[in-house]
Amino acid sequence: MSRTLKKKKHWSSKVVECAVSWGNLGDFGTVVEILGGAEVGQFPYLGQMKLDVLVCHVGKLPYYGDVLLEVNGTPVSGLTNRDTLAVVRHFREPVRLKTVKPVLGSASVDASWLRYRIKLRSVLGTDVLLDVSIGEKR
Repeated sequence: MSRTLKKKKHWSSKVVECAVSWGNLGDFGTVVEILGGAEVGQFPYLGQMKLDVLVCHVGKLPYYGDVLLEVNGTPVSGLTNRDTLAVVRHFREPVRLKTVKPVLGSASVDASWLRYRIKLRSVLGTDVLLDVSIGEKR
C-alpha cells in the first residue's frame, strides 16, 4: 500500500515584500530594530517596531522576528548587523523590504540540528564534525 507524499511549499514562496515609510522621525533604525547578523551567526531579522509610526504603502507590514532578505533589491542576508544598518540608511523613504518568516521559529539555525545535517552530508570514512557555535573541529 503506497502513501502519497504531501509536497511541501518551498520557503521562497512565503517571501513577503512591502514598502514602508516612517515620516520625519530620523532614520529607519529608530523606528525598526534590526537584530542578528553574521557576527552572531544569524540572518538579520526584525526586532521591536513602532507600528504607530510605520506606514505600509505596498504589501503587508512585517512581523517581529521576520528574517530580512533584501532592502530595495540589495541582498542583506549574510551581512553583519552594522553593514545591514548601513544599507538601510543608504536609501530614502519609502524602503522596500523583502522578509520571510523563520522556519525554525527564530532567525538562527539550531546548532545541534546543523551539526546533525553536516554529519549526514559528510563523506563516508571521514570523522570530522565542525562545532558550529565556535567553528572548531572536535
